Amino acid sequence: MNKPKRPILAVISAEANSIEQKQILKGIIEQAQSIGYDTAVISNVFNPNVVDRSFFCENGIYELVFSDDISAIILISESFVNEALRSRIAGYLARKNVPILVIGSPVVEFNIPGVRVINTSDENDIEEITDHLINIHKFTKIDLLTGQESISVSHRRIEGYRRSLEKHGIKVNEDSIHFGDFWMTSGKAMAERYLNGELPLPEAIVCANDYMAYGILDGFARSSIKVPGDVTVIGYEYIDRRTLYSPLLTTYQRNRTELGREAVRLLHAKLTTGIDIDFLTPKGKLVSGDSCTCGRCGNQYFDELDALKSKRDYEFWNLFTPLDQNLTKCQNLDEFTKTLGSFHWLLRNVTNIFFCLGTNWYDPAAPMSDNVSCRSIMPWTDSVPAEINRFDFGKLFAKHTEPAAYYFDPLFFGDKFFGYTVLRYDEPDSYDDIFRNWVKSVSNGLEFLRMKNDIRYLSKCQDLSDQRDTLTGMYNARGMERSYRAAVLHGGRELYMIMLRVCLFEGDSPDIASDRRISAIIDASKAVSRFCGNHDVTGRINENTFLCLVQSNADAEMLSDCLSSILLQHRKYTSCYGTDSFVCTAEKCNDTPYKELVANCSAKLDAMAAAAAERRLISHYRELSEIRSYVYEEPSHTFDTAALHARVSGSTGYFRSVYKQCFSLSFHKDCIAARMAKAKYLLATSTLSVMEISEKCGYLDSKYFLRQFGASAGMTPIQYRSLIKG
Repeated sequence: MNKPKRPILAVISAEANSIEQKQILKGIIEQAQSIGYDTAVISNVFNPNVVDRSFFCENGIYELVFSDDISAIILISESFVNEALRSRIAGYLARKNVPILVIGSPVVEFNIPGVRVINTSDENDIEEITDHLINIHKFTKIDLLTGQESISVSHRRIEGYRRSLEKHGIKVNEDSIHFGDFWMTSGKAMAERYLNGELPLPEAIVCANDYMAYGILDGFARSSIKVPGDVTVIGYEYIDRRTLYSPLLTTYQRNRTELGREAVRLLHAKLTTGIDIDFLTPKGKLVSGDSCTCGRCGNQYFDELDALKSKRDYEFWNLFTPLDQNLTKCQNLDEFTKTLGSFHWLLRNVTNIFFCLGTNWYDPAAPMSDNVSCRSIMPWTDSVPAEINRFDFGKLFAKHTEPAAYYFDPLFFGDKFFGYTVLRYDEPDSYDDIFRNWVKSVSNGLEFLRMKNDIRYLSKCQDLSDQRDTLTGMYNARGMERSYRAAVLHGGRELYMIMLRVCLFEGDSPDIASDRRISAIIDASKAVSRFCGNHDVTGRINENTFLCLVQSNADAEMLSDCLSSILLQHRKYTSCYGTDSFVCTAEKCNDTPYKELVANCSAKLDAMAAAAAERRLISHYRELSEIRSYVYEEPSHTFDTAALHARVSGSTGYFRSVYKQCFSLSFHKDCIAARMAKAKYLLATSTLSVMEISEKCGYLDSKYFLRQFGASAGMTPIQYRSLIKG
């Protein structure tokens, strides 16, 4: 991977659309952009509170944390509600060797050595709320509704309440402290206790989060108790839902935006100086509403209404646009991405959307590949896909001159992880929960497209990848042509095209099941890949034809013979179609146009296949072909002439005569050819010594092996290996 153009700060979150995280992310992105950092936010979409297998697949997105391009990491700890996922993320972070900072309350699973934890102060914030009730409203009878008794944050908020009362000389009444569940249910239950007289009504109620405050407001809404006439209610955390409740809640906004800025400031100092500088705890602010007599702040209230109206508009458009139906009509990825591009406006304020699919996304049984095909779906951008390593953030970000925020979110269906979308924001912004509907439509559409083109049931399918064959993952015809045009020679070697045609005479084997045929094709593709290794280019340009572009010092005949020798050792293929079911040729490229080269090689294979078809008409061909398959499957057994003759019916002389007719060489020479094919396979694909290869081919005398190999290949085994692997 190339070095990133700018430092990259990764933010690990869950459900990054929540209001609390949006506030933190705004501060992170603002500060990161001000010092020239890109921000990569890695988040799931659903984040279930229970281990639900139908959603857990999405958490494969967090593997992106292993990118070497990441300079530092911020983890938003409180966003992870699933214990199993917390443990998984902690394991990932423990393997990273970059500065890591956790934002939020301490969580057991994220207690990682050397990792710093920062947060706003629950104690200070609740103390300030209680101070407001005492100093401004002159209240002395104040109840507190906090969270679960088993959670430390509940007690920190109690501590702030105590500090305020004590410094004002008000005795703390333990009966005024109540434990809830941080959700509206406990707020409603608390309201009911006041209404039925179980609890005396205080002058004010401090709720340790807004959800419980909303529960109390709902509980009092149709009762005789009036807010704020009979009792004042104040919330905490400002979750941006005030306009849905009456009266408008007075609450306290933790300064999460400044907390995000502080996190970046601390990490930047750590990266540039190696020093942990002091953390300055951000101070929040009271947001006035109508649940206390201070009354609402008009401008803030109207801003909230405007935001709500905009969100409702987008919710309406997302609900009533035909995106889902249009995606299910698509026949291939080109149509799919064009359709997505026509609905890009459903995501607010996004400046670019990248659609990144694993190169094997269409294979339901394959794990996520390390390479992804990424393209922009915006209609005005270049939508040509680029294949990159999924951890290569720098390559994706380098296209843009200014630092920005990039949100990585998963695309998946059931247990299959397809890839992800990357949303780019040039301003400190993020998506909201409407995005979940959009990404759900995309994922469902991908699964629909995959099923329509299921490679396990259809022998001919649409091209689901841009330059890749759907069955093997190799390049398709388009990909091979592009690779040929881009080929750059190095090391003084020649470029060769090697073409292999398999599954000849398939009409003679109607009993071969579809899944067995697919298994055989995949096995043949593995043989081609072993021949080419990691440095040459491989492709499947049509149903039965493989193509290789190889730079080598060997000649064309040697290369085609080597590939044939390797395929002969792949039993899944040969047991299905036989040792005579393929033809192979090679041709030096010499700057010949791609289509002309393909046509030349195809013509040669046509002639070879025709000759092979003629031989199959000879009497006893099928019986002899079975014997030949045995010879190539177990070449070392051919030294046992008695065992071989036992497999032959009729006279030995007649057998030898017909065998030579069928296969153009004597039975004895074919036995030697079978041993040499195995030797060439081992020389090309292993690091075994010549002595070890000699033994595996059945030779007790290595000198005898060397003589026979020299007679067959025209060189020593060492020279052969040097030419093929060089």
